[in-house]
Amino acid sequence: MTMPTIQQLNQYKLYIFGTLISAVIIIFLVNVISYFCTKKVYVNSSSYITNNGFPLFISEKDYIDFIKSYPYNPGVELTIYKITPGETLWALKKKFNISIETLIAANPHLKSFDLSEINTLVIPSRDGALFTFDDYYDVVRMHKMMGKDNKISGDYKSHLFRIVSPDDMRIVFFENEIPLVVNNDIQKLYAYKTAFLDPLDSSGYYTSMYGDRVNPYSGENMEFHNGVDIAIRNGSSIKAVRSGMVFFAGWRDGYGYTILIQHDDGYATFYAHCSKLFVKEGDWIEQGEQIALVGSTGRSTGSHLHYMVIRHGQLLNPIRYLW
Repeated sequence: MTMPTIQQLNQYKLYIFGTLISAVIIIFLVNVISYFCTKKVYVNSSSYITNNGFPLFISEKDYIDFIKSYPYNPGVELTIYKITPGETLWALKKKFNISIETLIAANPHLKSFDLSEINTLVIPSRDGALFTFDDYYDVVRMHKMMGKDNKISGDYKSHLFRIVSPDDMRIVFFENEIPLVVNNDIQKLYAYKTAFLDPLDSSGYYTSMYGDRVNPYSGENMEFHNGVDIAIRNGSSIKAVRSGMVFFAGWRDGYGYTILIQHDDGYATFYAHCSKLFVKEGDWIEQGEQIALVGSTGRSTGSHLHYMVIRHGQLLNPIRYLW
């Protein structure tokens, strides 16, 4: 076998070098063509804010339009859902079998859990955090913030023929994760969530919310409802949402078997229509401890928990403290 001559080696080098230069030129030209000829995902800068560098939509219309026209795979099937009057996040959670956190992540324009001023929501087909970003490094940062291995879905990476993306914003989906960056209003609700557990282990159905409602007995006149009613199987366990002292445990007209627990910071929680009580006045109860069973005692139309939150004698909307 004859060894290649120096002249042949130089020819090989020139060929390889020429091939690499040609490839670079082709990649560059394709990227230029892609940048200027591909339809751009445009987002009005006034439709979102940034939190720690992460973009969060504040305009419902602009966000829904963005989702509707998004040309890439977002990593999860998304449904644009028109809200009907009276619907709640908890009803949607049950209807679509996804978590409240998933709904929050997929709808950064939400300012509260009250949907009365919201027309449309984005509903992912499975649990996880839908995340918009305007810089690929944000995906890396978010992944590090989550601090664990997780599956990331969607067409969010740059590829060889589109190294520089002309898009204002892209979407990625972190499966089975919760949103770590939310707007300030939702962040406050997150704080309530960490302080208050849900009073029921199992998911119930919200049959009556806090505020004015039609009298369930007469079906005609309006009345003020001072808590939320959560319908659930009779005998389901009720637990204390926070640690505290039992201020009242016994029968109360209209409410049946009832428990009132006094907590720190002037808070008190009220659990009514129970079938059985496991605590008595003066007991100290730890957060998450079983205190009663769901029933239908007192003025009740069926098995449910009537749950109230009070602070310094003032009634509060319990929805702020429920997930």
